Amino acid sequence: MGREDDNVLASYETLFSKYPGDTMDLQDLRAPRLTGNGLKLFAKLLRAPVVGQSILNKIKRDNRMIQVRELAATVHTMPLYYPLSTPSTELYELHATRAQNFTIANLVAYNVPETSAPFRHWTIRDYVRRYESGEITPVHVITTVIKAIEESNARDIPLRAFIQCHAQAALTEARESTERYAAKAPLGPLDGVPIAIKDEIEVRGYETTFGTSFLGSVNGVESEDCLPVARLRGAGAIIVGKTNMHEFGAGCFGINIHHGTARNPYNQQYMTGGSSSGSAAAVAAGIVPLAIGCDGGGSIRIPSGLCGVVGLKATFMRIPYNSNGCPSLSNVGPIAVTVQDAALAYAIMSGSDPEHAMSMVQPKVYLSTEPILNDLSHLRIGIFPEYLNGVDQEIITAYNTQVSYLQSHGASITNVKIPNLQAIHYAHNMTILTEMAQCTDVHYRRITEFSADVQINLELARSSLSAVEFLAAQRVRSYALKIMRDMFDTIDIFITPTTAILAPYLQDDVFKAGLSQFELTAGLMKYMILGNLVGIPGITVPIGLSKDGLPISIQLQAAHWNEDTLFQLARVIEAQCPVAKPAIYYSILDSLA
Repeated sequence: MGREDDNVLASYETLFSKYPGDTMDLQDLRAPRLTGNGLKLFAKLLRAPVVGQSILNKIKRDNRMIQVRELAATVHTMPLYYPLSTPSTELYELHATRAQNFTIANLVAYNVPETSAPFRHWTIRDYVRRYESGEITPVHVITTVIKAIEESNARDIPLRAFIQCHAQAALTEARESTERYAAKAPLGPLDGVPIAIKDEIEVRGYETTFGTSFLGSVNGVESEDCLPVARLRGAGAIIVGKTNMHEFGAGCFGINIHHGTARNPYNQQYMTGGSSSGSAAAVAAGIVPLAIGCDGGGSIRIPSGLCGVVGLKATFMRIPYNSNGCPSLSNVGPIAVTVQDAALAYAIMSGSDPEHAMSMVQPKVYLSTEPILNDLSHLRIGIFPEYLNGVDQEIITAYNTQVSYLQSHGASITNVKIPNLQAIHYAHNMTILTEMAQCTDVHYRRITEFSADVQINLELARSSLSAVEFLAAQRVRSYALKIMRDMFDTIDIFITPTTAILAPYLQDDVFKAGLSQFELTAGLMKYMILGNLVGIPGITVPIGLSKDGLPISIQLQAAHWNEDTLFQLARVIEAQCPVAKPAIYYSILDSLA
């Protein structure tokens, strides 16, 4: 090896010190920041038969990843390969009773309190009401949205929220929608509303690139929509394009060396987060009121939090979708400008489907359309104080303010604890990396066409994680599910920050080669992993800005199938946390006034 090889290896000699505490998680790990040639070289070294295996073994040893196997050997639970929770008879009956009075029309008519804030996003309701009044048409809107997409990508620093836009197809659908409104016969509650779809989700007429340079041509043009997209299109939504993403969903920064890096509309010098980076940027920038993402380890909630919008990961298989990349962890879900718009998209996309067998166990879907109440005395909220260790102080302050607000309105606050959190987090890591590696195995001969940070993740799974470790991780998953079920017997909602750090700064050296920096990854994923591993729902809601104008967000999580509880509390928080206007913003309806 040469000197540069020695330097990279030396940097990893001090990799990852063990943190003595039950709340230790990935944020406590330390590793050198790698980008440019160093990152590329490290990815290459991992493929070297002897050197690579040595490095990977050291990473596992120094991180004490063995604790997944140690915990699995002691908990005596059956392995759980999918985080599917069969509702109790009582829950089935409760949902069935409440669903009798629930309709999409009632949700559309939900009376969202008006805000006196100086800025608010244009919502789905704003678009539909103007269509119904004849003030504007879907043709006007879609034409303006396409122009905004083009302008956003032509900026001196491109926004790069969108990487595909089939303008003529969208305009054709807009003309059809305009004719329906003229005939007083809209297709559904989203008729004519522009939406965007993350480029790992199948959309008729589009390639599915997964953010790579080559999978689009390998997969070819999709002949049909996947179910969540078909349901949105059936409600009248007009898909204006596919959005950017962290390549293959294998990172949470949103950096993409092939398609360009999506920029944070609040400050273009900072990360959007990922992997649904373009979807969050498109919504925050006002180009669309709704975009769809996919979340296997926070990929909806992280960018929603960093970009100051609402993001939902529902209960596993509540929104039926068979993920190619991470079948036991991924969830399709909405990213929206408001809780109401996220709720509407969720209600449209969710519900059982015979073609998705695991979705058939779910109870009936319903969402409360009762007015927001100031009395929260019925609500039990769980917090885990030690989980705030290492969190940015501005985030802690904003988080504590929200907890105090809820308590002042009657909510009971209970301290909870999640044991063996480090091993649980590792179990998620082992699972998601193994699933990604298996999915890309057919493309391994083209591994160098992935960016270097993706290569590193795939190589870790292929060359270092064993079948024994994967099975141990599934046993730990089962253990974690029991822990969470026990916790939700005592509380209704578990509240954490969305991320432990503010949006990281985009340094100039990351755009051509990508970035590997474990501290940042851990800070962004700290509160995400558990929800994916055990399949519980979570929603992120913006609660303010940092002193530097970067969004701060809070995450609410509940037991399986309890999305309604999340939406009710999310509405309470949203009502007293108005958002600020992003620095990059396209006011679509204002431009048509």
